[in-house]
Amino acid sequence: MRQFILGLIVAALAWWGYGKWNGNTEGAVEASQRPAPGVSAADRVLDDMMLAGPGPGAAPAAASNGAASNGPAAPVVPVAAPVDDATLAAIDSLLTRVAARDAEAIGKAWSIVSARSTADAVLRRRVHERLATPGDDFAAMLAGLGPHNAFLHSAEGRAAAQKVLDVALAQADPEAAAAGTALLTLCLRGRIDKGDTDARAFVDQAYQRYRVVADRWVCDPANVTGARSYTVVRGDSLARIAQNFRKQGIKVEDGTLAILNRIHNVNSLQVDQRIKVPVAPIVAVLEKRSFGLAVYVGDHLLRLYWVGHGANDHTPVTEFSVVEKQAKPQWTAPDGNVYPYGHPQNILGEYFIKFRHDTYTGFGAHGTPMPETICTQSSAGCIRMLKDDIAELYRFLPRGAAVVVRATESIR
Repeated sequence: MRQFILGLIVAALAWWGYGKWNGNTEGAVEASQRPAPGVSAADRVLDDMMLAGPGPGAAPAAASNGAASNGPAAPVVPVAAPVDDATLAAIDSLLTRVAARDAEAIGKAWSIVSARSTADAVLRRRVHERLATPGDDFAAMLAGLGPHNAFLHSAEGRAAAQKVLDVALAQADPEAAAAGTALLTLCLRGRIDKGDTDARAFVDQAYQRYRVVADRWVCDPANVTGARSYTVVRGDSLARIAQNFRKQGIKVEDGTLAILNRIHNVNSLQVDQRIKVPVAPIVAVLEKRSFGLAVYVGDHLLRLYWVGHGANDHTPVTEFSVVEKQAKPQWTAPDGNVYPYGHPQNILGEYFIKFRHDTYTGFGAHGTPMPETICTQSSAGCIRMLKDDIAELYRFLPRGAAVVVRATESIR
């Protein structure tokens, strides 16, 4: 009898412990990821689906008892969780909004397609099918990717984006440059972590294809959209031409003129040669969540770089301007120590582009001896760049250019 009672007590404690463990596991999702108060019940259901964790194909957790393995583990066969009425109703509501081309709904739908939990796996195909955009109209296809880059985090989304890219770059150069700019800008709007290798690989190949068009059209001296045409006279140099235009309030430098006119040898200017001088603003935009730094000339993308920025989100969301550019810079560490160029503890590399702001001081862009920190939050607040990237940016980004810092979120 005593053994029977003891068995009941043990069973009760085990059941109570399971309930506590299950409750703690459910609460493990960070509060910042939970839907905000006031959202609809349907959106709460959808958000829970997207936050449900790894699904089919995820590696099983390692055993915690320290026992040695006696051989390969048996394959884990995912079991689809039952779909309740609330989830079905939420999906139906979402797909109605997708059909109406609601941008927020499209972004959320791509997030569901990207989710990998067993709870949403049975619905991903249905959602993906509704996201399909028929035809080859670029504007409609781009809108079908949503307002941020959630589409990059699924094979289906990247396939859809590939079709958009193909349509964009099949157009004549002026239209292709505008369309490629729009797609790549969208790709940077939202989260791309260092480990998101598939997403980054898509952006890289899309950018390389776009660069062919940009080098041919955006950097064509005969294309004076948003620019002035200038005829070289005897005694001219790119530096002298840039200086004369800066006196007129046009923010250019010799490197700016070189890259936008495809001039590889600055000493090769010819009398009567026509070059273009951009009057449209040159703006660098850092998207913190994707670690992408895009540089635009007017409405067109000129260059795109992967960068690092401030640890603990220390790089502020604001607008700076380029105030100074320094080659072989010294570095003043946060503790006040000053390290000259070439010192082992000088982390700035070959170049430093100093930013100006009425409130924030000490910010800029520079190289790094730690390339593994690119695409991470790791600096004291500055933008970290690879050696060749900062060398190129230093050459053409003019003093006075705006540097805009954004933190566009996307649902993951």
